[in-house]
Amino acid sequence: MTRALDGPAATALDALPCALLSFDASGRVCGHNARLLQLLGRSARHLKGCRLDTLLSAGSAMFLRTYVLPLLLGHGQADEISLDLLHADGSELPVLLSARREGLGADAVVHCAILPAPRRSDASQELQRARREAERARGHLERANADLDRFAASAAHDLSEPTRKVRAFGDRLLQSRRSQLHPDDLDYVRRMLAAAERMQAMIDGLQQLSRTGQDRGPGPRRPLAEVLREVLEESDRHITAAAAQVSVGELPEVEVDATAVAQVLQNLLSNALKYRREGVVPEIRIDGGWLEDADAPTWWLRLRDNGTGFAPEHAHRLFEPFLRLHDKHKYPGAGLGLATSQRLARGLGGNLEAEGAPNEGASFTLTLPA
Repeated sequence: MTRALDGPAATALDALPCALLSFDASGRVCGHNARLLQLLGRSARHLKGCRLDTLLSAGSAMFLRTYVLPLLLGHGQADEISLDLLHADGSELPVLLSARREGLGADAVVHCAILPAPRRSDASQELQRARREAERARGHLERANADLDRFAASAAHDLSEPTRKVRAFGDRLLQSRRSQLHPDDLDYVRRMLAAAERMQAMIDGLQQLSRTGQDRGPGPRRPLAEVLREVLEESDRHITAAAAQVSVGELPEVEVDATAVAQVLQNLLSNALKYRREGVVPEIRIDGGWLEDADAPTWWLRLRDNGTGFAPEHAHRLFEPFLRLHDKHKYPGAGLGLATSQRLARGLGGNLEAEGAPNEGASFTLTLPA
């Protein structure tokens, strides 16, 4: 029979806002209320003895067999399962189904309560549209960044030759005409050469920055402690020249992209050695650990110094290319090291952040997924 109840009880069930459906151990419909007929656009005669999976979309029928029925068999109940019913006109109707099993084996009957979920389809369509828009926007951004990287690389290459010639002819002028030049003229030549040196440093930094935007692929993976040790060994001459004290604390045991992480560490260490205060022994502390509240395993490494520091409101601007917060004559460089480092960090799926205060030092924290 296709009606589990008759008389007043059936009338009460028909008045419920949710559809009711029962099916037996063979998967055939053995009970329903009028609301289900309304949802399906079918008559009671069409439902008599039909299999439940014929009332579902192909995907929902497979989901019923592979997930819902085993769940009911093992636990006896299933709550708010998303399925698509098939209307008589062939359209799909998203619903939420909650079910309870009664009895075992061949005598088992499953009773279901079904509520329409028309908004699910609309939300899904909106989500799909939003995803497509996001993909298009990301594609435009990636192409724009790629074009910018190519332009930067081309511009850096084209500027290198005239800059080298300015430096070369300036050096020749000093060597061959030094005794014939007025002291003021000598000063002009020296300033010209110093400016050319700064220009070359900016060109080199621009080339390096453009290369970080290219798809270089993953580098060799090695233990973080090993990568840091090599960076410190390579920088030993500069550390000694600055009379700096470098200490390394606890580090996370993790393998990293050795090429990219080494470059970030070199840039951060170079900055810490460069922006030191006069009359103060440079102190650099490096340590790290694991983020406890991250959704996925994420490690961090922090480099702190006691140098010149910076105003906290400028923290987000430190990573802008060519930005210089300090006297460019006192602190040489192109202003691209931090921009390159943050780009490398983000390319690895992480980030680089800065904190500091004037004359109290700076702290840079690198976070990366394991």
